[in-house]
Amino acid sequence: MPAPPEQVATNVAAVSAFCKKRHSETYPFIDPTKADLSAQTVVITGASRGIGRATAFSFVRAGCRRLVITARSPPSALAAELQKEAHGADLDILALALDVTDDASVEAAAQRVAARFGGAVDTLVNNAGFLGATELLHEGDAAAWLQGAEINLKGLYRVSRHFLPLVLKSGTARTVINVGSQAANYVVPGMSAYQTTKFAVCRLTEFMAMEYTDDHGLVAVAVHPGCLRTELACNMPAAYHDLLVDAPELPGDTFVWIAKERRAWLSGRYVEANWDMEELEGKREDVVKRDVLKFRMTL
Repeated sequence: MPAPPEQVATNVAAVSAFCKKRHSETYPFIDPTKADLSAQTVVITGASRGIGRATAFSFVRAGCRRLVITARSPPSALAAELQKEAHGADLDILALALDVTDDASVEAAAQRVAARFGGAVDTLVNNAGFLGATELLHEGDAAAWLQGAEINLKGLYRVSRHFLPLVLKSGTARTVINVGSQAANYVVPGMSAYQTTKFAVCRLTEFMAMEYTDDHGLVAVAVHPGCLRTELACNMPAAYHDLLVDAPELPGDTFVWIAKERRAWLSGRYVEANWDMEELEGKREDVVKRDVLKFRMTL
């Protein structure tokens, strides 16, 4: 996303170029059919459309046989499509109503998942999100601004709070993928709600890593999914719509790559799905040594 002239300076260009090779489509290194997630129980929020929907298909293609898909209304039609995608394999899929703005709804969903799948979840994908109108801070509707915080940050917190105990019981993965955004690296007039909350998602991901990685084996990663022409993304100003060119399979397959093995070296960090994951993997020692891909004050 190129910056308008009035943008406050950030190092977003350097972040985007962290991996020299970038992708807009999925590619062989992250091909989900090369993974074996048959032992995993996976939960995806905001699964009814866009990135969440594509992610569900990616995990089924990776062999996931215990899948929870959630949205404000149970995504039953998607469940039927995923059963077809499994091509007759034994897929135990649970489509649940989950409203991330309602703590009781989230808690009830976690209880149902625990009862259905033996009390443990291997991978949680926090995908539910909201992007409102582009409005200057003093001119915009306060309720709309706060809705962004309610869904993008507080909603992610609610889901994590109730599902983390299940993830920590996993014997195979213990992975939380928080769908962030490159917007966290921008300061664009009129987008304070979305960009502030996505910045906060990265910091909350750092807290998850600090509190649970070393002692409990959790891997928590904040991932920019790319620039996709989703219903959410089309709420951006029309000038940006031509940039929405990435394929929905790109983030879904990237999430599978992250979840298919324990990647403690990425825990607490920010990743862009557009980066080449093979190149990123080659930077592993440097990432850990310099402790990069986190937000820090520039002095």
